[in-house]
Amino acid sequence: MLSRFASHLRGNAVAYVALFAALGGTSYAAIRLAPGSVTSRALANGAVTHSKLAARSVGESNLAKGQLTARDFKPGVLQAMFGATASSGGVSGPAGSKGADGGVGPAGPIGAAGSSGPQGPAGHDGSASVALRARGAGAVTAPHGATTSIPLSGGTWTQASNDLNLVTGSLTMEVPQSCTGSFGNTVVVYIDGVPNTFAVAPTTPASSTVTVPVLVSEVMEPGADTQHTLTAKLQNSCTKSGEDYTVTDAKLDVVNFH
Repeated sequence: MLSRFASHLRGNAVAYVALFAALGGTSYAAIRLAPGSVTSRALANGAVTHSKLAARSVGESNLAKGQLTARDFKPGVLQAMFGATASSGGVSGPAGSKGADGGVGPAGPIGAAGSSGPQGPAGHDGSASVALRARGAGAVTAPHGATTSIPLSGGTWTQASNDLNLVTGSLTMEVPQSCTGSFGNTVVVYIDGVPNTFAVAPTTPASSTVTVPVLVSEVMEPGADTQHTLTAKLQNSCTKSGEDYTVTDAKLDVVNFH
């Protein structure tokens, strides 16, 4: 481009003199055509003649050094003369390098709740059932220092070969005024005469009536249909007269799972 500009300058010296004369007295008056010598004001005053320009007193090297650039001309001058792209801000430079990526933006707001899905199919019926309900046959007193059976109604059931059974329940008892020499009073539940689970017979609050739970226990699958009998006994280890327990309500259940 600079070579083309210099050639055009040499072939159109008079036109450039007229151009620079027209620019004299404006902000373009300080344009340098050659280092330290020729200005557009000098052109306007006739200090630079056609012969000086023809003698190449303004050379290509001056232009290459940036003494006369596109931004020194009024908008549109270079474009009209050379077909170059020029603007008031000068010829467009090369594209800059890519900037760094921006940081992660904040999380967006929570979206609206979606619509409810369709109702799922009904579940299967549970497989549990009560196989036995054994109930106390009435109040029974368990004296100190003895083991007393608790009468029950309906204490027999049949367990299927592959069924699991759980034993649970509760007992209501009258606590004696005192219990000397022992704190290990219990109600033991037996399956076919073998201890299976228990409930603690409390010593406090004295002279009160309390209901205590039976610890849940299991009867594992027998492998063949088997009949069972459930019984219960209260072991009273208090040592003095009058330190007796009374069982007023016994409820023992066997829950069957198959």
